[in-house]
Amino acid sequence: MQIYDHDTPETITFKNNCIELDNWINHFGYIEKEIDNLLNLSKGDLSNTLQNEDVLNKLSIKKEENIINLNAFRKYKDSLPQAAECEDVDCDMFYVNEHEKYRKAYMFHLEKYRNIKEEYFNILSK
Repeated sequence: MQIYDHDTPETITFKNNCIELDNWINHFGYIEKEIDNLLNLSKGDLSNTLQNEDVLNKLSIKKEENIINLNAFRKYKDSLPQAAECEDVDCDMFYVNEHEKYRKAYMFHLEKYRNIKEEYFNILSK
């Protein structure tokens, strides 16, 4: 999505939000693959180190949460064309607030995932 000189501020905001949302969705996809890799590592050479660790359960739960978030964010993305059709400030503000809600959810998920991943690697470094 390209931003042009003649775009209105609202259009620029809409396009930037779409770009940001695409990045979040791509990152959720990457996190899912990364969790799969971490869980697969725990089944191989690292199985003795991680055998009784709660972190594997936390990773599995986080993978499920990641899938739920990914689906929610895709659904939100599908609703964005309606935002481009807003004709009043109330409608615009609804989508601005909605985007902020998703930004906070993304940041919260990312922080929690990073904590679990750090716990995983801390166990391995013992």
